[in-house]
Amino acid sequence: MPEAITLDGTYELRLEDPDSYVVDTRRQVTGSEVLEVRRSLLTEEAPRHAANWKFAGYRAEAYEVKVFDVTGEWPVRVHVRF
Repeated sequence: MPEAITLDGTYELRLEDPDSYVVDTRRQVTGSEVLEVRRSLLTEEAPRHAANWKFAGYRAEAYEVKVFDVTGEWPVRVHVRF
């Protein structure tokens, strides 16, 4: 587990397409679920979204998941390497 993520924290994972638009698949999870949900977004949601945008040249492997700490009043991006 990356050091910046605590197991009991609350995080929002956002799947972004290759043009940096947030795909409509935001997930709020605890820190213990971050890796599993990230994997699901990249292996299930990204290919599905890329297939719908195939005409624009989108490829699932170009998608990115960004993590935000939503424990406080405002979301704060957590810069982690997986």
